[in-house]
Amino acid sequence: MMAAVGAAEVITQLESAAKVLMAPPSMVSNEQRQHAEHIFLSFRKSKSPFAVCKHILETSKVDYVLFQAATAIMEAVVREWILLEKSSIESLRTFLLTYVLQRPNLQKYVREQILLAVAVIVKRGSLDKSIDCKGIFHEVSQLISSGNPTVQTLACSILTALLSEFSSSSKTSNIGLSMEFHGSCKRLFQEEDLRQIFMLTVEVLQEFSRRGNISAQMSSVFQRYLALASQVLSWNFLPPNLGRHYIAMFESSQNVMLKPTESWRETFLDSRVMELFFTVHRKIREDSDMAQDSLQCLAQLASMHGPVFPDESAQVNYLARLVEGLLGMINGIEIEDSEAVGISNIISNLITMFPRSNLTAIPSELFNSFVNCLTHLTCSFGRSAALEEVLDKDDMVYMEAYDKLLESWLTLVQDEKHFHKGFFIQHAVQVFNSYIQCHLAAPEGTRNLTANGVASHEEEEISELQEDDRELFSDQLASIGMLGRIAADHCIPLLTSLLEDRVTRLHGQLQRHQQHLLASPGSGSVENKVLDDLYEDIHWLILVTGCLLADETQGETPLIPPEIMEYSIKHSTEVDINTTLQVLGSPGEKASSIPGCNRTDSAIRLLSSVLRTSEVESRATRANLTDLLSPQMGKDIVWFLKRWSKTYLLVDEKLYDQISIPFSAAFGADTEGAQWIVGYILEKVINNLSVWSSEPDLANDTVELLVTLVERRERANVVIQCENWWNLAKQFANRTPPLHSLSSSVQRTLMKALVLGGFAHMDSETKQQYWTEVLQPLQQRFMNVINQENFQQICQEEEVKQEIIATLEALCGIAEATQIDNVVILFNFLMDFLNNCIGLMEIYKNTPETVNLIIEVFVEVAHKQICYLGESKSMKLYEACLTLLQVYSKNNLGRKRVDMSAEEDQYQDLLLIMELLTNLLSKEFIDFSDTDEVFRGQEPGQAADRSVSAADVVLYGVNIVLPLMSQDLLKFPSLCNQYYKLITFICEIFPEKIPQLPDDLFKSLMFSLELGMTSMSSEVSQLCLEALTPLAEQCAKAQETESPLFAATRHFLKLVFDMLVLQKHNTEMTVAAGEALYTLVCLHQAEYSELVESLLSSQQDPVIYQRLADAFNKLTASSSPPTLDRKQKMAFLKSLEEFVATVGGLLCVK
Repeated sequence: MMAAVGAAEVITQLESAAKVLMAPPSMVSNEQRQHAEHIFLSFRKSKSPFAVCKHILETSKVDYVLFQAATAIMEAVVREWILLEKSSIESLRTFLLTYVLQRPNLQKYVREQILLAVAVIVKRGSLDKSIDCKGIFHEVSQLISSGNPTVQTLACSILTALLSEFSSSSKTSNIGLSMEFHGSCKRLFQEEDLRQIFMLTVEVLQEFSRRGNISAQMSSVFQRYLALASQVLSWNFLPPNLGRHYIAMFESSQNVMLKPTESWRETFLDSRVMELFFTVHRKIREDSDMAQDSLQCLAQLASMHGPVFPDESAQVNYLARLVEGLLGMINGIEIEDSEAVGISNIISNLITMFPRSNLTAIPSELFNSFVNCLTHLTCSFGRSAALEEVLDKDDMVYMEAYDKLLESWLTLVQDEKHFHKGFFIQHAVQVFNSYIQCHLAAPEGTRNLTANGVASHEEEEISELQEDDRELFSDQLASIGMLGRIAADHCIPLLTSLLEDRVTRLHGQLQRHQQHLLASPGSGSVENKVLDDLYEDIHWLILVTGCLLADETQGETPLIPPEIMEYSIKHSTEVDINTTLQVLGSPGEKASSIPGCNRTDSAIRLLSSVLRTSEVESRATRANLTDLLSPQMGKDIVWFLKRWSKTYLLVDEKLYDQISIPFSAAFGADTEGAQWIVGYILEKVINNLSVWSSEPDLANDTVELLVTLVERRERANVVIQCENWWNLAKQFANRTPPLHSLSSSVQRTLMKALVLGGFAHMDSETKQQYWTEVLQPLQQRFMNVINQENFQQICQEEEVKQEIIATLEALCGIAEATQIDNVVILFNFLMDFLNNCIGLMEIYKNTPETVNLIIEVFVEVAHKQICYLGESKSMKLYEACLTLLQVYSKNNLGRKRVDMSAEEDQYQDLLLIMELLTNLLSKEFIDFSDTDEVFRGQEPGQAADRSVSAADVVLYGVNIVLPLMSQDLLKFPSLCNQYYKLITFICEIFPEKIPQLPDDLFKSLMFSLELGMTSMSSEVSQLCLEALTPLAEQCAKAQETESPLFAATRHFLKLVFDMLVLQKHNTEMTVAAGEALYTLVCLHQAEYSELVESLLSSQQDPVIYQRLADAFNKLTASSSPPTLDRKQKMAFLKSLEEFVATVGGLLCVK
């Protein structure tokens, strides 16, 4: 060890380095800063720095140097643990604690770091029982009982440091030991010591709850202990035995629910503990910071579950006490803003974590009070959330609390097993009414009213970036829709009358505006406040209606919600079918003007009120009043029709046990009602595309609605019988205005819809005619453009370019429409184009957006079709892709990227090319083709002399991508990840192709792997390690010891060996690195022995030498000589974990 004399020099050196680091950037150069950092790093790595560090702590006045000395002690203790005498570790710990106690004015960050060093010593010692934890708790409890606030705060800091260190989450110091070690320490700690910390904390809080007036200083002490209690209650208890992987997974979970082990039973089931936290909260609820902690404690207690409860009755008793305490805390108080989220968390945890059978087992009066309280809170938080919206607050606490409570309602109302059907109807009605009221304008609603009931008149600025309400509030709307179904008898008629009323008023307003315009054509604009309010009302009413009548589904067939079906069946005896159909089929009339309208099915009348809204909109566009309309309302109508059609249109009766007669008559298969609705929706689509072509979002939603109409064969069969459909197809194919001015993504989706429609049921002649009208014009116009003699000269003219881009977008749309039963026609059609597209690559090589679009066509075709193609078809696609890549490569060869924005362009096309290659590779493991089964009867396959394989194309593609992938480009995360995914994929799928690569390409691939392993994110590093294993296995198979791959794997052996043995690495990586190391060791046993020998011979310290030698012997003992055998490999990985835990930190010293 350095003598204290030498220590003075060390201190001077460190203090001047600290000065440099603390100086403002303008005062010191980069080199000086790096040099100073280097001084601290080498100081921290120095051997046995304990004496010097003690000297520094006792004499230096520079905080940063003190901090570094504490860090050096902490790191050295772990590193040299085995070499240290137990007594010297013990005295080091005592020294550090005393040091902090004697210096109450230390900087906070220095004190925390010294206490962290103490915690690390305790943790490292807890495993080999060398350090007695009990002693430390005795000391802490003495500090707490001292009554001195400064000392009590210090005691709290010690406990907090221990807690963080043992929690084995992100807060644990990175001391390079395995997850298993952290897990074992944590298990020991949570049984005994953690409980002791909790009991000490509870004592302090009890003292606090008994005191009357408290000084500010004492108050801050209690706040620290309350935060500590919250930390203990949020402890992620480890179950008795979990492997390393699970521990890592377990620790990453965000919201930890309290699941203590059995040994905590006495502590947590003691009723005084819960009472204490309710009392504390009542006492400090005015202080928003402390209230956060006390509510967090209560929320954790409300989430308690698991072996801590001996039986169900204990759980029920606990729950009853919890609910009583909660009601006692809430009733009769005005809830503070800072309490809203905490209270909703308590309720949410209680409803989610306790079995519903517990809820029904508590006294019924108590349960009813709880549900009434929940109803009251939900309505009140909903109103406050609406106010937050008006005031545009940054911190939406009530909105978050309201969302939480609505989720809790969903959990309750969907449980019919424990609560009889009508149990929640009255509560659902109240919550539903309050939601609707908050979203309607005055006088019926309270929207935009500030707290004192005065309307807020600020013009709302709607920013372009703002998300649509239906996305933003999708969860909220789904919950309200569900509650509306529970109380359908109340909610459906309510929505109908509100919507009918608003639409009638809208109609009246628009007529008035029209008369005003006719009377005085040139007069200025009209006051639109009334219209704006109506549009906003209609917006919310349609959103709620859509969520009440149907669910949002991904993938599966959407079903009519059972509550709606039952509601319609229950009232069907009061319904007159003809009147219902008349109301449905007369969107131009007011429903109330139709005789006998009261005998209409209510759910259908609600639908008809939306259709009436749609009709008023369409008539206004025909009367040239489009400027007065709201595009938002247009979007809502189309969204509603899409959602409704998926569920109700041509309802499939086979999917239901019982079906409502009105539904079956109005939208069942082969009914006039269904045909009328399809015709009506189609007309709406066509009207929208001509009127709203300049509103991209609305046009997009409109074509998505069209796709919904044709994506199911049964619906498509009805659609193609409409003359309008054929007209639309012709107009689009001939680029008739205004369709040709739609945005490119809308044109793409429209093409997809038209192609899907072509696979409806029609006779062959009609089908032929359809394809002639939809696809042929596309081909003809494209050929006419590119076959013009002067095409090269005119290709950059705007009109020509637009034509080419429109064609490419259409091709993407056609590819997107691929399904197993249409792939034959579409593949053959698209293949003719693909070859022409390659020619366009030449012509537009300097127009990046066109080049990207051409590559995108290939990406889409490969993505959607490759999995259905048999061998000869795949080959055609591979050949086309290969030619595309060759042209791309030729055009990009030697192209210098001048500025950074060119990098961005480059970024896009490279990303697309890698996506194309990955799509082609997917054929190797997702293949639905049956040797060209789909293409029977097409031309015979020439697969016998298989000319081009996926591997050839992909490797050629990599050949292009590799030279272009500059290290600068790898700074783009998405590009970097896609690139490494691709090369790992190739190594895993075609390892045999790698040795055959041209020399320079092989070298750059190996360089990429090395770069990824050593200088990229841990995710990329892991991918590269995963790529090594198949490469080494390939080498072992081929047994060519002269090949470049063999030499490369030898180089990688050293890299992986160093990574595992000499460098600190992410413990998550040990498995991937271990697998790679094992395979490489099998391949290069002699080299591995050399690496071990040279490492051992470099050790001067005999103790370390012996430990290392033993560890290495143990590591390979289970597999001598190692072979590529799974069992041996698993044994090696197990030994490797022990190896890393034993000697991992030993070698990371200077």
